[in-house]
Amino acid sequence: MGKGPGGARIPLKKTTIVDIAKAAGVSVSTVSRILNNKPDVAEETRLRVLQVIEEQRFAPQMSWQQLRSGKSRFITLHFPQDFNPPAQTIITSAARRCEEAGYSLNLIVGALDENELLGIYRSGQADATILVEILTHDWRVDLLRRHDLRFVMIGRSADLDGLSYVDFDSGAGMADGVTHLAALGHRHIGLITLGRVTAQKEYGYTTWAHEGYAAACHQYNLPTYWCTTDLSTESVTATVLDMLRTNPQITALITPQNQAIPGIFKAAGALGLRIPDDISIVGLLEEAFAEVTTPPLTALTFPSREMGEIAVDMLIAHLNDDDLPPQQVLIRPRLHVRGSTGPLPTAQLPRQQA
Repeated sequence: MGKGPGGARIPLKKTTIVDIAKAAGVSVSTVSRILNNKPDVAEETRLRVLQVIEEQRFAPQMSWQQLRSGKSRFITLHFPQDFNPPAQTIITSAARRCEEAGYSLNLIVGALDENELLGIYRSGQADATILVEILTHDWRVDLLRRHDLRFVMIGRSADLDGLSYVDFDSGAGMADGVTHLAALGHRHIGLITLGRVTAQKEYGYTTWAHEGYAAACHQYNLPTYWCTTDLSTESVTATVLDMLRTNPQITALITPQNQAIPGIFKAAGALGLRIPDDISIVGLLEEAFAEVTTPPLTALTFPSREMGEIAVDMLIAHLNDDDLPPQQVLIRPRLHVRGSTGPLPTAQLPRQQA
C-alpha cells in the first residue's frame, strides 16, 4: 500500500514488464534483455528503460510452475532511492548472476513501509532480498531479521551480528586517498560526505569513510575538516563554498560519494580555484565517468559489478544451505591517479566571493 493525499492508504499498482516496455516505447523482449544484461541493446535505449523502471515499481509475476513448487525463484533487489551509475551496474551484474543460477531478479525502486516489504515475501514475489543503500540503523534490516527472512546487504549496518553482507571498504579507500594527498605535500585535507541527517539516518559507508579519513589524518599528524550536506548539487556547492571560505588553508578535498563531485567542482570554480593547481580533489566514481571530468578525476573505483555478483552468490548459497554461517565480504577500492590531484601549491590564491 502507498500513501495518498492526507496520508490515506492507496493500493500500489502492480507494474508488469509489458507496462515497462509500453512506457519506454520498446518491445517486451528488449526490456527482458536489459534486465538480464543481454548484448545488442543501444545504450540510449538501456538508459531509457532503466529510467522507466525507476519511475514505476516493477515486480515480475510468478509463473504457474513456480507457484506449484512453492518457490518463486525470484530474488528482490530493493533500492530505496533513485539510481546512480554504480546502481545500474549493480542491477545488471546481479541480473546476469541470477539468470546463470536459474533465478529472476525482481527490482523494486522507492521507499517501502513494513507491510510492503513483508508483502514481497508473503506474495511469493521473492525467496530472498538484497538490500542496498544501507543506513547505520536500518529498519529494513531489523524487520527482516526479526521475521527470520532471508536477505543480504550491499553495505553495512551498525549491528552486523549474524548478518551477511558485501561492501566496499570506504574507510580503507579514504585512508588511501589521504595517503596519496599527504605524499603530494598536502597538510589540510577536507572530507565531504552526503546524507547524514542524524546518527540513526546515516549511511553506513559514511560512518566507515569518516573513520578511515580520521585515522589516516591522525597517522600523518594532520588536522581534520569534515562537512556533511544534502544530496543535491546546490547543497554540496554551498557547503563546500562555506568550508573553503572558513578554512582557506585547505588545499585538498576528498569524498566517498560520487554525487558530491559536481558540487565540489562547481564550488572550486566559483572561488576561482584551478584543479589541481590550487586545490586537489579525490573522489569515488565509476571509471568511465572519472575519465571524462575536467580534469579527469583521481578516484577510488566503486566495485559495483563485483558487489552485485557476490551478493547474489551469497544469497543463493544461503537459500541452498540453511546452516551456512554468515558471510561478510569487504572489497578494497582501487585508487586511480588522474589529473585532479597535484603537489601542494607554492602560494595560495585568495578565496574569491561567489
